[in-house]
Amino acid sequence: MQEENQEELSIEIAKHMMQPENYGKLEDADCVGVGIDNATKSYVIMYMKRDSSHILDVKFGTNSATQDAATLGSLLTEMIKGEPIVDSLVTVLGLEQDLQEAYANIQPPKIDTSKPEGEQVEHISTDHQDSANMVLTSFRAAMRHYDRKQEGIEEEQFEMSIVKTCPYSSGDCSFVEKTKEKK
Repeated sequence: MQEENQEELSIEIAKHMMQPENYGKLEDADCVGVGIDNATKSYVIMYMKRDSSHILDVKFGTNSATQDAATLGSLLTEMIKGEPIVDSLVTVLGLEQDLQEAYANIQPPKIDTSKPEGEQVEHISTDHQDSANMVLTSFRAAMRHYDRKQEGIEEEQFEMSIVKTCPYSSGDCSFVEKTKEKK
């Protein structure tokens, strides 16, 4: 049964990778949110048409160089389109928890002290996690934009930076500087 579910999931992901759904600008959006990765200047922008209880329509765009952001944006927008906002928030919260686990499970980089100083630490990519983070953050930003509009704050969009959490670094997830050992 689990193999069958895994195969169905793989087929669904491939479908969204080859032909992303809901890609583009929603002209009459009630709220617009942007999730930005300041390290790479990549972003996902989410346009949402909603009322007080449901997400009526949703589209997204991205400037990300990876296919992940488009695929994940397509998957998420299909999951939440037409759904009650309460259910969509629960879905996104669960995905955010999965994302935090994914960041926490990143293996520390290998260090090879036989190489020159600037090349000793292996580069660790967090592109998959960061793409998911931008998609989820753009959803949160769109929801916040709607709330701000209800409070009388007029702005074109609301932007939020993604937050990365890595088990081996307090800063940049993509690269860890070698620390000198104390003698």
